[in-house]
Amino acid sequence: MAVLNQFQQYSQGENTVTNNILLMLSNLYEINPKYYEEFIKGLTEDSDNYEVIPSFRQQVGNKGDGIIDGHIQVKASKIIIETKLHGLEWIEKLVKYGKSFERNEYSLLFHLSIKKYSNRKVEQIESKLSEIKEAGMINFFSLTYQDLVDQLKELASNYQYEHHLQRLNEHFEAYCLGIRLMPRSNHILRAMACGQSFDLNIKHQFYFDLANRGYSNFNYLGIYKWKSVKYIGKVENMILADWDESKGLTIKDSKYDVTEDQEKRLISAIKESLDKGWGVDYDHRFFLLKDFEQTDFKKTSPGGIFRGRYVNLESVLEKVPNEMKKIADELKTRVWK
Repeated sequence: MAVLNQFQQYSQGENTVTNNILLMLSNLYEINPKYYEEFIKGLTEDSDNYEVIPSFRQQVGNKGDGIIDGHIQVKASKIIIETKLHGLEWIEKLVKYGKSFERNEYSLLFHLSIKKYSNRKVEQIESKLSEIKEAGMINFFSLTYQDLVDQLKELASNYQYEHHLQRLNEHFEAYCLGIRLMPRSNHILRAMACGQSFDLNIKHQFYFDLANRGYSNFNYLGIYKWKSVKYIGKVENMILADWDESKGLTIKDSKYDVTEDQEKRLISAIKESLDKGWGVDYDHRFFLLKDFEQTDFKKTSPGGIFRGRYVNLESVLEKVPNEMKKIADELKTRVWK
């Protein structure tokens, strides 16, 4: 018996796909407006300008002319979505939608398809949108269905115990895969933001995260800092473990059988992490990497990344090489947003 899915899967027209995208977004908002806001901010990497949750303040200055007792505000915003199944919309047609925006609102124009505009065409679109003076600043984003799925996955991994969010995430990914809005790939890179742990991650060729944070399947892990993936490696094992100085390493779960060498590597990495002030001795998942190579896969869009980002290397490289050194070298000549 087929599993019921909240998204219509028996029709693949653009109107049906658009309806399901809006259904996903409206359901996300209904589950929690905060999740919806975080989702949009994650897509646009803008943590300041987009708001759907009111701010409540009191004793607010009235532009130098008195004090307001109570002040409730939601910033005006508008999102316009143009949906294509496989191709790209004509630029002139896309740009004319910019006339629907108002100067006093935060304006987002999304183009959704299975592929993105080239950087040159994005610049061309942005230039033409800037000529619509009555609309003010319009923020344009060329997005894929994979981007939506990845952002929803990341959100779901941050709220593991929100049942309705987990269900929405599972249904939406199944829908996009089911009607081939995104590929099934064996070359998924998960770029993980590494701040103060960067040197540890490089030295021990590993990454650590809280055990209760979920993740989707991926084959490569990238160490991200300074707006670029600096190192990349194949995932050798994923290990859920606790450490105690007297009891040693307790392995609670792992993707593959843990070898003696992996156990030694992990103990060494955990010990130094603890010495550096990282509380990784309890309820953490560790990603051990192999074929670790230096690269410089630059992110060109403004802002950083929120914890992590999934990138399908098949959409970046014409053909993904078998050797990690070649992958790392080719990524030095590519960029991502």
